[in-house]
Amino acid sequence: MSQGHWSLRRRLLAWLLVPLGVVAAATLIEAYGNARAAADTAYDRLLGASALAIAERVVLSNNELEVDLPYVALEMLSSSAQDRVFYRVTGPGGAFVTGYRDLPPIPASIPIRHGATGFHDAVYRGEPVRVAVHTQLYSGPNEQGLFTVEVARTRGERDRLARAIALATARRILVLIGVAALVTWIGIGRGLAPLKRLEAAIRARAPGDLRPVETPVPSEVEALVSAINHLVGRLGESLQAMQRFISDASHQLQTPLAALRTEAELTLRERNPAAARVGLERVRDATVRSSRLAAQLLSHARIEQLGDPGDADQPVDAGQLAAEIGRELAPTALARDIDLGFESEGAPLTTRGDALMLREMLKNLLDNALRHGPPGSPVQVRVLRQRATIVVEIEDQGPGIAVAERDRVFERFYRILGTEAEGAGLGLPIAREVAWRHGGGIELLDGRAGHGLLVRVYLPGASI
Repeated sequence: MSQGHWSLRRRLLAWLLVPLGVVAAATLIEAYGNARAAADTAYDRLLGASALAIAERVVLSNNELEVDLPYVALEMLSSSAQDRVFYRVTGPGGAFVTGYRDLPPIPASIPIRHGATGFHDAVYRGEPVRVAVHTQLYSGPNEQGLFTVEVARTRGERDRLARAIALATARRILVLIGVAALVTWIGIGRGLAPLKRLEAAIRARAPGDLRPVETPVPSEVEALVSAINHLVGRLGESLQAMQRFISDASHQLQTPLAALRTEAELTLRERNPAAARVGLERVRDATVRSSRLAAQLLSHARIEQLGDPGDADQPVDAGQLAAEIGRELAPTALARDIDLGFESEGAPLTTRGDALMLREMLKNLLDNALRHGPPGSPVQVRVLRQRATIVVEIEDQGPGIAVAERDRVFERFYRILGTEAEGAGLGLPIAREVAWRHGGGIELLDGRAGHGLLVRVYLPGASI
């Protein structure tokens, strides 16, 4: 199992035990060094005492050094069956007196002066040994000088003592790590209990229950629960939008489809070719209305799926987009004998957002202007910049919208009573929703000439 799939228990235990293991290893190394130093201190006293005891039995006889070796001093060093003891006595200039001639030489760091005792480690006959070096002054009737007593002992006993101390320390550390791991394991289990309750609360919910999760959780998990609640809230909004779309589509399509079916059945019954042609034209018109309604319903459903304002981040040149839509609807303007004009500042008028939705918004607004404007009248499209805002204006010379109706026309499927223009009442709601989703807005005003309708769309400007 890769580390990415580890449980929280394993992750926390790893973060705890790995550093503890490193610290424990360092502690054991230090403990062994301290134990070795302590063992050396204890055994060096005994080793130095033996060297001093031998030195006290060195006498000058006939101008030669003689040693009355006190074997008791060596026997007390040989208490362990595994350790062996070696000695050497040398006179002035390193002249050999007695003992083991091939003992390792005395290092230069050992002081050679009267009453001085030093210690050093060496290897003798393939074994590590600890050596005590004691220097003392002798004197006689005609001469005096310094002699040196060296006593070496293998390190078996003192190394075993150091290991015993280190092992005792290791056992205590291992017990401490084990207790820490057990306490951590239990603590993690208790700490994760709120997450278990959160899981149980979520599992117990019905599929359609999208209320915010209110189970008490630790402060470290509150941000996660808040994110889940936000996601569930957006999911609820999406489901509601889908349900509204299904309801609206079924309701709004039912009437034109029923009318289309009736027209088709009546046309099939006609025997007069002229009357049948008129019926087919009505079928065609009903089909166009149904197709337009279906397209607007789909656009409305797609807008509902957009995120919060500013989520879309695609650069869009509003001037170029408006010009493209104007060219696209130019045949419609010519068919209605409408003079379609376009004005735009020269510099790129860039906003950021969903290009398809912005196109749908402007196309709906311009199509409304062309359908409501009387034949022979002008429809003007302007795109300009006001400081940090891109403004798109679409003005027609139609009947306009009364001030009292200007808020209601943004409601879905609302149509002004008495209007003769075709429509499903979705064009302006779609436009306002798109503008809002892009962080902008839309307003309806009287035309500049005092009549008609001026639709003004505001979008946040952006640099490329």
